[in-house]
Amino acid sequence: MLAIKISGFCRLLAGITGLSVIAAFLVMSAPQRTGAEELVVLTVTGDGVKEEVKFTMADLQALPQKTYTYSGYNHWPALKVFKDMTGPSLKSILDKACLKDTAALFKFKPSGGKYVHVDFTKEQLLDEPRYYFPDGEDPGDVADWPPKRSEKGKVPVETIIALNDSQGRVCFGQRAPNEPTGGDCVMIQDMCSGGVIEVSTEPLQRWEPPLVSPSPGKIAAGTKVTLVKPEKIPDNVMMYYTLDGSDPTYGSYIYNISYPNFQPAFNAPIPVNEYLTIKAKTIGFGKLDSELVSFQYTVERKFFDLENHWAKDDINFLVNKRIINGMSNTEFKPEEKITRAQFAKLLVGALNITTDQDSGISFQDVPSAAWYHDYVAAAVKAGLITGYSDSIFAPDENITREQMAVIISRALEMKSNTAEGNGNIEEIVKQFKDKGDISPWAGQGIALAVSSGVVNGVSGDTFAPKVSANRAEAAVMILRLYKKTGENL
Repeated sequence: MLAIKISGFCRLLAGITGLSVIAAFLVMSAPQRTGAEELVVLTVTGDGVKEEVKFTMADLQALPQKTYTYSGYNHWPALKVFKDMTGPSLKSILDKACLKDTAALFKFKPSGGKYVHVDFTKEQLLDEPRYYFPDGEDPGDVADWPPKRSEKGKVPVETIIALNDSQGRVCFGQRAPNEPTGGDCVMIQDMCSGGVIEVSTEPLQRWEPPLVSPSPGKIAAGTKVTLVKPEKIPDNVMMYYTLDGSDPTYGSYIYNISYPNFQPAFNAPIPVNEYLTIKAKTIGFGKLDSELVSFQYTVERKFFDLENHWAKDDINFLVNKRIINGMSNTEFKPEEKITRAQFAKLLVGALNITTDQDSGISFQDVPSAAWYHDYVAAAVKAGLITGYSDSIFAPDENITREQMAVIISRALEMKSNTAEGNGNIEEIVKQFKDKGDISPWAGQGIALAVSSGVVNGVSGDTFAPKVSANRAEAAVMILRLYKKTGENL
């Protein structure tokens, strides 16, 4: 009796003909007899393969041996590294049983131990690219989450059954450096002491999406949002989420990285201090990813310094639209002066101008690491703001009313492709008794901004061109610009 039980024809019919050739192939591929019946250490079965195959250890050792190093986080979390794991690839084992094209699910049933049944989809173990990520590797307990690792130097790895570890450990790579693949509950053991791989063609199920508490909607500033795992979902199935509007996937934040009673501080609620959209998805082995869910929160802000302010409604509107923020959770500081860098950020956000981290600018006083760099670069690239010279932008200097009016006039022209209202500059600006204080380069811009109704004087006959604009004035003018240009609010 052959140690490996296989009909032999499933892989030969498409390319080999003739009984003599088939017979010769079977003789050549059959394991050698040892004089005694060898123990079966692994069985591949199920309706997802054409033949049930029973392997002895000698059969597995006779397959091409692969050696890889693997890493992954367990659910403490701690980084586990498995160096120089050696054994046959999962694909080579399944090829012996003639894996069907319709195979969808692998059910791993080790011979003993705590974890007696673990499922993986075919895509998760055979089709998706997986890697070993050496950069930032520091085995052991994690002090912070997410870990500071990158994809630099990543090494492609196959899924194997390592014969040199734990009586046959299933080893597979990570899809992203933070993916939890290193726990014994997923990189399972004891597969080669009587284990079974059942291959199924049954339709794949989908994980249920995360729930959330409190419910989306208006909440108080500082409220903490908890992602809630649906009932009956194992603790080693992860809830991935994002806060930047992108769709979560491998590499995104993981909410429940630690088992509940291990290090619960890592499963920290998400504080909400401004308008926030949380996108979330359940991702785990053995099923398809859940549907994407999105939870939107609006913070009900009560700035005590806006209680009787003339610009209260306009400011609160922009705050709720995430165009402008308060200086704290309770203060807006409407009379505080606004800098050129702050106004650039406000304008870029208001007009939905895309920022580009790689956009270079020549201003020596706008360092690449500054919080305002990308906003200034985007506004300059759009032709809305200029510096004082090719090398000086003066980001921390307060913006004057005439500077702001000129920038707004450029935005109006950019959005409407017209220069309406600037035909007779003198007629428009002569209403202001301080018209002589207006800089020559600013007259046309002020005329357009005033005639469009976006910018007013500080009174009926005073424009105050050299006076620094404050946060309330900037907010009101930005909201008028919204309405004038037809932005989607």
